[in-house]
Parts: sequence; structure tokens; C-alpha cells
Amino acid sequence: MNKIQRVWTAINGEKPDRVPVSFWYHFPPKGEIRGKDSVKAHLDYFLKSGIDFLKIMNEHPYRVDIEIKNPSDWRKIKPAPLESDFFQEQLDEIKMITDALGGACLTTTTIFNPFSSGNHASGKLVTEHLKADPQSVNVGLKTIAESLAIFAEACLDAGADGIYFSAQGGEADRFEEQMFMDYIKPHDLTVLNTIKDKGELNITHICRDNIRPHHYSNYPGDVINWAATAKNNIPLAAGKKLFNRTILGGMDNMGVIVNGPVKAIQQNVFDIIDNFGVENLMIGADCTLPSDINIEHIQAAVEAAEIYSNKIM
Repeated sequence: MNKIQRVWTAINGEKPDRVPVSFWYHFPPKGEIRGKDSVKAHLDYFLKSGIDFLKIMNEHPYRVDIEIKNPSDWRKIKPAPLESDFFQEQLDEIKMITDALGGACLTTTTIFNPFSSGNHASGKLVTEHLKADPQSVNVGLKTIAESLAIFAEACLDAGADGIYFSAQGGEADRFEEQMFMDYIKPHDLTVLNTIKDKGELNITHICRDNIRPHHYSNYPGDVINWAATAKNNIPLAAGKKLFNRTILGGMDNMGVIVNGPVKAIQQNVFDIIDNFGVENLMIGADCTLPSDINIEHIQAAVEAAEIYSNKIM
């Protein structure tokens, strides 16, 4: 199988020639590179690492037209139009990356959910403001969600094969359940429902520890990823039953994949596949890897999936 066939087979719940593997990180320096430098970094990483699909990083924090200081300010925001430099710079990067890949693999591009985007726009005030005046913040998050839904479609039109949706704000120690259900989940679904039938590699990433996974079980998406190695989150096997779709993950993003050695990385991959099975699985990490990751460690994880496949055939 080629990389695209391998990923499609995993998504469809069938047995691939080997389990697909992918990881990602913010490219140095400082994880802030954009434009042609970003394109080059993505392509160089894909060629060196051997991963099966490429996640296009988003180094463009969401912004709005006013400074958000008070909860009431959320009622006044107007997002940048799709034609703005803010969105078009990202779309240009997607098009350049996917054109250069020429169909070598599937790509999924990063969109932060309305809660996280609001956090970027407000200087991390969204949690505080939601607790103080949820109705006002809800107006702003609805506006952001609608703009992200339009942007998500544009990303697919620009050449991305799917959306990597970073769902934040669902931690049990951040909000009461009803707060999440009323003011975060509906805006997530505004974006996800817009592209649910349009992408080939839509990934929902449930960010952070101490999540309530059952709240995400009906989120649209081809693949689910969460911090399965965290002690307060459910492991991969439990997620397989809950989400009933292909699972991405299994490796601690600050663990052996970072620290090595190579033999330990390979054993970790073997153990994940042994415990989960070869179907409906893609090997990856709980979240983004450190920017100074040794690429040889990622290569080792890819090679481990190949070795495992050769052993069982």
C-alpha cells in the first residue's frame, strides 16, 4: 500500500499492510514560521520522518477587530473576513504544501476550536469571562464559530484533505458539565457539522488531561485523538468502544518518543498494537511533540510499525 491507501484502510476499519504512523510538532525557530519557510519546514519533515499523513500546523493565532478586556466586549467582536490577510496567509500555505506534495500523502490542517480561538483573541481571558458573563461570551464564540466554519471549508478547497480540530475547554476541572454543554460544545459542532461530509481525514483532537470523553462521542470526524496515556483520561481500548471509529495515538508526547532510546520506542509501538489490534488504529502521540524532537525517534516509530507487520505476516 502507499501512504494514502494505508490511511484510508485504517479509517475504513480494515486491515492495512501496516499500522499508519504520524506525529507533529511546531517547527523551530520558536514555532512561529510562516509562508514559504513554513512550507519548506513541512515538506522537509515529511520527507525525513517517513510519516503516513501530514498535519499542517497553524501558527496564526485567531484575532478579532477589538481588544477584549471585559466580558461585555464579546458582544462587539467582528471576525476577520475570509478575504483578509489573516485567513488568506494560512490558505496560501495549505495550497503551497499540498501542491508540492503532489498526492504523496493525505494532509489535515489545524483549526483551533472556538473556545481556543477566543482564548487566543482575548489574551487567555475566555475561561474567566465565561464564568462571569456566559451570555455575552456566548455571543462572541458564536461569531467565531461561524467564521471558522467558513474557513474550514476554504481549507478543504485550498487542498487540505481534512481538518484537525483541536477541541479545548472540556476539562472537568475547568467548567461544570452544563457550562461545557451550553457554551462550548454547540460552537464546536457548528464547525464540525459544516465539514463532516467534505473531508477525507477529519481528526478530532480532544486536548488536555481530565476530559469528559462521553461528551465528545457524537462529534463528527473520521479519527479521534486524545491524551490516552494520561492517568485521568481513558486508555485507547476504552476509547475504541466509546467512539466507534479509528483511533490515533497511544504514545505519551513527553515520554519515550522524546527520550528514547530507539529500542524502547519500538517496544512501545509493539505494545500499543498488541493491546489494541491492527485495525482502526493509527500510531501517534497524545498531543504535539516538543520542537527539539530527534527525527530519528519518529523514524523509529514508523519502522516499528513495519517490523511488527512483518512479524505477524
